[in-house]
Amino acid sequence: MLGDQVVGSVTFDITHGRIATVRGIAAPTRLARLTEAWRRHGPDTPRSSRS
Repeated sequence: MLGDQVVGSVTFDITHGRIATVRGIAAPTRLARLTEAWRRHGPDTPRSSRS
């Protein structure tokens, strides 16, 4: 976030406990949807499937 705008997003696919794929987006048109969802729902506590 920069102010109230999402400026990038990175996701990781984990396979057998290791990072298999990293995906990132920085396209403003795609990030506009994330920014709107962030504003509507507010930030969540970061989660991990390894809890």
